[in-house]
Amino acid sequence: MTLSNSPLLAPVVWALLGLAATAGAQNVVIPSQPGKFRVRGAGTGADSGVSVNNPVNPEPRTVVIQYTAVTPEREWTNTDGKKMIARLLAFSTPKEGESTPVEVIREGRVRFLLNLKREPIDYELANLGAEDQVYVKALAQAARTAAQAAAEETAAEAEAKKSGEKAE
Repeated sequence: MTLSNSPLLAPVVWALLGLAATAGAQNVVIPSQPGKFRVRGAGTGADSGVSVNNPVNPEPRTVVIQYTAVTPEREWTNTDGKKMIARLLAFSTPKEGESTPVEVIREGRVRFLLNLKREPIDYELANLGAEDQVYVKALAQAARTAAQAAAEETAAEAEAKKSGEKAE
């Protein structure tokens, strides 16, 4: 049996001829001026979904980062006996007029600015030696006590001012 006599070949041939006939019957559009093309910018079409952002060169700005050192530069020892020279930094300080405490310990961590480094590091308080832990906890307690005393003083001053206004 040859390929031309195959009973399966006839339907395949007819299907291919049908596809070829429908492809030739489609309308072919030829532009009126095939040599001229219109240039369209990206993002100008309603359905293109493409956009181009032309960033404006922003003015360079200076960002000032201010750290509040709680201690001068000193030697700190960890639980392994390794030493580092650093300043203890506050995580946060009260804004002007507020009487919140200086935050020295946050979630069991302290912040140091190591000697000759630009960026501070957060360090687990539990990894500091026992003496340094006691020292840091005493500083944190002193900060809370001072903030509480300042808040009470501010409240007393406000009460005295209020009383003075009523007397007049």
